[in-house]
Amino acid sequence: MPRHGRHDVASSPPPSRYRVVERDRRLVVIDTRTGQPASGEAAPLPAKRALPSLPDRTSFDGRATLVTHPLYDDKGPRELVLDPAASTMLGRAGLVLAVAAIATVIAAVAFPPLLILVVLLLNPQPRRRLRAAITRWLDRYDASSSAG
Repeated sequence: MPRHGRHDVASSPPPSRYRVVERDRRLVVIDTRTGQPASGEAAPLPAKRALPSLPDRTSFDGRATLVTHPLYDDKGPRELVLDPAASTMLGRAGLVLAVAAIATVIAAVAFPPLLILVVLLLNPQPRRRLRAAITRWLDRYDASSSAG
């Protein structure tokens, strides 16, 4: 049985429905069946989403605000006004917490049974006590409640 040449119908793909051309220094996809652009307009840009508030915003007088979350504050969400010393203290506490989290991960990789401590801390009763302690600690640094 003779073999067909290079232009065998079964071996060549069908012609493309779309082609790309440049118009006004922009690439435009053209539908070859209609001769028109494949899409009318560019898709609208997504709306800007509201970013969560940053944990520490400093005003001109050195005060900062902290917006708490119910995950760690029994009275949250609330906005605490911090004086400069409290803001510095809270920043240091955040740094200590980050270092402790990294140390916990490293220790868990080296000695996996330490993960039991993490599971125990995530139980409702210890978590409730920890959240109450954090709330009391945050109340000490709220400058707006002591100023009024």
